[in-house]
Amino acid sequence: MARYSLFLGILLLLFGCAEIVPLTGGPSDNQAALPVEGTQNPEQGALQVNQNELNVKFNEYFTLNDPANTVVMNPNAGKLEVTSNKRELSIKWDGPLQTNTTYIIQMNGTIRDLNEKNDTIHQFVFSTGNQIDSLKIRGVITDGFSNKPSTAFTVGLYDSVKDPYKDAPAYICKSNDKGEFEFSYLKPGQYQLFAFFDSNKDRLPSIGEDIAYSTKLISSKDSTFSHILTSKPKSPLKQLQVKILNPGTFYASGKEISESNLSLNSQPVQLIKRFASDSVLFALPNSPNEIYTFIDGPDTITKIISLKDRNKNFSVLNKVHKSAWTLGDTLLFETNELIDQIDTSLIILEDKTKLRMKYDFLFSGNQVRIIPKTPISFDLIVDFKMGALKGKTNINDSIKVELKTYRTSDLSNLKLNVESMKGRWIIQLMDGTTAIRTFLKTDTDSIINWTNLVPVVYQIRCIKDVNGNGKWDAGNWALKSQPERVVRFELKSKLRPNWDIEETLDLETHE
Repeated sequence: MARYSLFLGILLLLFGCAEIVPLTGGPSDNQAALPVEGTQNPEQGALQVNQNELNVKFNEYFTLNDPANTVVMNPNAGKLEVTSNKRELSIKWDGPLQTNTTYIIQMNGTIRDLNEKNDTIHQFVFSTGNQIDSLKIRGVITDGFSNKPSTAFTVGLYDSVKDPYKDAPAYICKSNDKGEFEFSYLKPGQYQLFAFFDSNKDRLPSIGEDIAYSTKLISSKDSTFSHILTSKPKSPLKQLQVKILNPGTFYASGKEISESNLSLNSQPVQLIKRFASDSVLFALPNSPNEIYTFIDGPDTITKIISLKDRNKNFSVLNKVHKSAWTLGDTLLFETNELIDQIDTSLIILEDKTKLRMKYDFLFSGNQVRIIPKTPISFDLIVDFKMGALKGKTNINDSIKVELKTYRTSDLSNLKLNVESMKGRWIIQLMDGTTAIRTFLKTDTDSIINWTNLVPVVYQIRCIKDVNGNGKWDAGNWALKSQPERVVRFELKSKLRPNWDIEETLDLETHE
């Protein structure tokens, strides 16, 4: 075994990416409990192993930290039993070992010393054959929509005919805080690569958990690298879901929603706004006994809503982005009630010098649009006094909104060359997480002109609209389709007042 002496020293303190759980205890340092050389059985790198237990002695007393979730054996050899006695560690498995196979027992944060609670990462490696397998598969997981690293995802390698939703993986690890993962000591072969965020810790993907996968089999090699994208698959359950927005509206979702099929307390519902076929906003009338029963086909949902909540005045929400408006724009406000009447004597528009402004207005559903008619030189104040808006059952709370006023000379124009982006794309001008402008690019569009932009720092978000439905779609494991591609660009030039800026979005040079 002399040829494995150097191998032993390296592996005992190996800090690889293929950990089962991110380090969550105290800092890893030289004071952490470490194995004593020569006490491990089977020894590190041992060949022709045929036993169901590993034992090793440490250089100080230690405690075990959540071994059910911090210890994993690759490949899986059955249920693990991890115990300790003073300075000795025992790991037993109840399944048979495969022939000519390298096994790795990974411990991440399992061993903690008694005093400082320091912990560390250990890997114990042995083989049932005549050699230690050395092939690897590594990669990175990122969120398919945000492009951010997907941390603490369970990553599995599966036999080509296994079902990740039913079968345990042959090898398992977790992604680190950069979304990176790595499998080491693999035998030659091809595997399904499938990852999931194991929120219920059952080591199986469940409905509602984000997943990521490769649509092709992955071969173990010296330098195999895979980049996979996470997304939340649509739930196969088509059931009515209801969210109450007191005092006067509710959202219905979870399935195809038709107002003719949905009833509330055995009465027809009143549509306010349809966002999609499975996302609709309705009016919520009063019920004398506080009980609300929603029925849509076989689905029935009953909610109890107190009269106190139902009798509250409704809110008026400012939908003007970052409380800034441009002369000539329409101001949009939204409520959580179906608007029935407006009292314009209780809606005051004025500038900071108290100069009153004339305006026109429109209202529909739960929205009010106000169109100022008087030019002003200062910032605008919109004052909704209590009772300015009357809903079906309530009146509004008072709200005063201050809006910074921009003139044409204060604004910028942006021209985008998108010729390199072939096909259909959803191209959005982003201020943080808010889409300020959206352009649905067709096969023939090559130029986008966005005018009268407030000069702040923007980003460009581009979504490859494969199916042309005008929205981002998650992956579909059953169809082996990936999440639609999302690319983000930083503008090279800063928008300035009264400037025209031109930029080119080049996919070929985008990383």
